[in-house]
Amino acid sequence: MDSERDELLHTFVAEAHEILDEIERALLQLETGRDVYDVLQRVFRATHTLKGSAGSVGLGGLSDLGHAAEDVIEALCRGDLPLTTPVVSLLLETVDAARRLVAEVERGQVERSTSHQEVIARLQEARRGGPAEPQGAWATSARRATEDDAEGATSIKSIRVAVEKLDRMADLIGELTLGRNRIVRTLRAVRGEAGAALRDEMEEQDRLCRELEEAVRAARMVPVGPWFRHYERTVRDLAHAHGRLARLVVVHGDVEVDTAVVERFRDALTHLLRNAICHGIEAPEARRAAGKDPCGTITLHAAHERGGIALRISDDGAGMRRERIAARVRALGRHPAPDALPDHELFGLVFEPGFSTATESSHLAGRGMGMDVVRRRVESIQGTIRIESREGHGTSLLIQLPLTLATIEGLSVGIGDERYVIPLRAVLACCDLPRGSLAHGGAQGLMVRRGRALPCVRLRALFGLGGSPPPDERVVIVALDGFEAGLVVDSLDGEGRTVVKPLGQLFRRVPGISGSTILGDGSVAMILDVDALLGGVVRDAVPADALDERRSAPSAAGGSPG
Repeated sequence: MDSERDELLHTFVAEAHEILDEIERALLQLETGRDVYDVLQRVFRATHTLKGSAGSVGLGGLSDLGHAAEDVIEALCRGDLPLTTPVVSLLLETVDAARRLVAEVERGQVERSTSHQEVIARLQEARRGGPAEPQGAWATSARRATEDDAEGATSIKSIRVAVEKLDRMADLIGELTLGRNRIVRTLRAVRGEAGAALRDEMEEQDRLCRELEEAVRAARMVPVGPWFRHYERTVRDLAHAHGRLARLVVVHGDVEVDTAVVERFRDALTHLLRNAICHGIEAPEARRAAGKDPCGTITLHAAHERGGIALRISDDGAGMRRERIAARVRALGRHPAPDALPDHELFGLVFEPGFSTATESSHLAGRGMGMDVVRRRVESIQGTIRIESREGHGTSLLIQLPLTLATIEGLSVGIGDERYVIPLRAVLACCDLPRGSLAHGGAQGLMVRRGRALPCVRLRALFGLGGSPPPDERVVIVALDGFEAGLVVDSLDGEGRTVVKPLGQLFRRVPGISGSTILGDGSVAMILDVDALLGGVVRDAVPADALDERRSAPSAAGGSPG
């Protein structure tokens, strides 16, 4: 194809993606029963536009598909054809077929596929009042939506510039910082007017460096709305395949998050939506009997909170039954007295590997894998997750994720000659280590804070750094899911934003370390993985009776850094 036709097809592809997204959203809206005629008119106009554009660039197959869909939509508008779920499903399948044809255009394989012809035949049969969909279509569509949701979300993977290139730009900014700091140290020795002028110029370069870092960070951010809305079709098809009715509602879709967070959380979100349908949303008859709308609602809510993004995934289904979960916990031997646990701790046990209350398994649910995958994925991106549920009223999963994986707000601390960075989101307070809390050179002990026993661990001993601690040590109090502990360090060096660099292959399995960074003075610092420290290393290091003493102590309000 010549360059002019390539440019024409490129323009058509971009327009076709937008039109198909619009048609799909409108078709999903049809099932709500609101403004049906107006929505059908929107679908007809968009389909007509797509058909005309395809014909103008010589895509006969896509034009024929659009023409067959037009006939069905026109019959729906006139009332000659009843609006039923199978008809809407067939139109949605038409959108899928159109997307496959557009994808062929993108790959340079114009008009090679014939799979759309079967869809055209079924559209023509439906127009004559015949069957609208083959048996088992829901299960096939749901399986496709569950196993591979990436194809419909390709627009999120690149934002004008490939994400890998933005990662490289972030690394280069770190290298620029190193070079700048070396020059600054050299300029300190230059005296006179020349030295002053050079230092002033370096201040301007420093400002430009900070602006460049901020620009790269902003370029990595994408709104969560388009990402969330890709799951509207997934929720619908999964619900129908499981004998349910469900819709997806997105709240605050303009909240922005790092595209790397989106990609690494995608599978976890699919698991959560599947579990909401399979274990949360009741069958339409049961919902009617309970006085609910037969169509359940799953809500994705996003908000900026504590320097990150807070996601709430809620359903208005049956909620979680304490008795059933406690019985399963006892059967699996996960806890000796599950009935005595508070809700958040009991519900948190569903994240254990192999935990499931389903009586039978299928390709949709019941294998005890999903929630464990969710927790591991959330923790892998330095996030947290907890469950709130009320029987008969629904379940909410509260997920805290970092705003970006490229930079973090951190507290720099010193241990001997080494420097570490603690993510600021996990820090509750900083204070002096009370004398006598730890034996000289000892690894762990207890300190009293606001009338309660708090386990504390000396990082010097935990990481085997050697040497003697200074006479006056400091404690950084960190928290995870209500569990607090003190990390004992030599000094506090201040807060700031740091560029995160991944660990090399040799260091990836070091417990308690999640990455590295370059500090303002050019030195390299390790970034602490607070979740891993509190979830394993600290709990193992602190005696069990100390933890029991802490749990039995009265709770107290958290503090603030300083």
